[in-house]
Amino acid sequence: MMATAATNHRKWHTKSRNGCQSCKTRKVKCDEKRPSCRNCLKRGIKCSFLQADDTGTSTPAPVPSYLELELLHHFTISTASTLSTETQVRDLWRVIVPQIGFSTPYILNGILALSALHMARYNPARREFLLSQASLHHAASLTEALPLIPSITSENCTHLFLFGVLTLFFNMASPMKTDDILLVENRAVPEWLYLLRGIGTLVDADSAILSSSASLIFKAISPAGCWGVYPPKKHESLDELEKRIRIKTLGSLEKQTMLLGAVERLRQTYDFLSIKGPNDHDRLRAVYAWLFNIDDGYLKLLKNADSEALCVLAFFAILLKEFEKIWWIEGRAIHIIRQIYILSDDEYRLWIRWPIEEMGWMP
Repeated sequence: MMATAATNHRKWHTKSRNGCQSCKTRKVKCDEKRPSCRNCLKRGIKCSFLQADDTGTSTPAPVPSYLELELLHHFTISTASTLSTETQVRDLWRVIVPQIGFSTPYILNGILALSALHMARYNPARREFLLSQASLHHAASLTEALPLIPSITSENCTHLFLFGVLTLFFNMASPMKTDDILLVENRAVPEWLYLLRGIGTLVDADSAILSSSASLIFKAISPAGCWGVYPPKKHESLDELEKRIRIKTLGSLEKQTMLLGAVERLRQTYDFLSIKGPNDHDRLRAVYAWLFNIDDGYLKLLKNADSEALCVLAFFAILLKEFEKIWWIEGRAIHIIRQIYILSDDEYRLWIRWPIEEMGWMP
C-alpha cells in the first residue's frame, strides 16, 4: 500500500504597509482605522491619518483622544472645585469655562494642561507621562494666545483673561525649578502676568468682562474691595524692612519709590488679613491684589535678581504660607524663601530673618 504524503497546510499572512506613521516608527501593528488608529488614540497623539484626511474635500472636527477626554473629565469633576471656595465660581470653572474652550483652543489646552498637573500629583505611576502632557498642552495654549495679547480688544479680552488665570494656576502648580521664583521664569517676567495686570485697566475702559459669563471669576481675583480703609496696624518687621530700603537706596530715588510702593502694598494686604471677618475667598483675593498692583519697575528689579526686591518678595511669601492646603500653592512659599536665601549674601539674609522664622524653615 502506497503511503500518502502528508499535506503541509501553511497559513500565509499578508503584511500591510498602510499603517499610520506613528505605528510604523514604533514597529507595532496598526488597525488602520480612520480618522485615527486606536494606538494613537490610546497614546493621546495626533495620528498621521488625520493629516491625510485634511487634504480631502471636507475638514472634520479634530477627534479628541481618550487621554484628552480623561483630562477634561477630571477637570470637571475634580480640578475645577479646587480653583475657588465660592460655589458659583466653582460652577463657572466646571461648566462655563469648558464650554468656552470648545470654541477657543487656547482655553481648552489651558484646561487640559492644568488638569494633567492635578492628576500627576495623585497618580505616581503616570506622573512623568502626565507632566509631559501638561507641558505639551501648556505650550500649545501659549503659542495661540500670546500673539493676541498686544492687540487685546473687548471682543477677546474675556477669553484672554481666562487664559491668564489658567496660566497663573499652571505656573503656581508646576514642579518648581531651581532658577524660578514665582513671578520670574528663567530671568524673564512672563507675558501672562502682564496680561492679568493689564486686564483691570481694560475693564475700566470697557466693561465687557463684567457683563460676560466670566465676570464672577474676574471678581474672584480682582483686588477691588480688598484694600479698604482699615485702622493701621503696627508691623515692626515691615517697618524695619522699609527703613533698610530707605538707607540702601539713598542714591536712587526711582528705585526707592518702586521698592517702597511694593512694601506699602504689602502693608495694606497685611492689614486686611489681620482683621476678623474675611473668609478664605477674600483672603486669597487680597494676595492676588498684591500681584496685580505692584509696579512694573519692581518686576524688572526682580527679573535682575535685585537684592532689595528679593527681600520684599520674601515678605510676600509669608502670605502664601497661609494657603498651603491648596494644591497649586503647596510648597511654593518655602521654595521662594529658599531661593531668595541662596541668592542673598550675609547682609541681605539678615533682612529676611523674620520671614524665615515665620515660615519655620531652617537654612
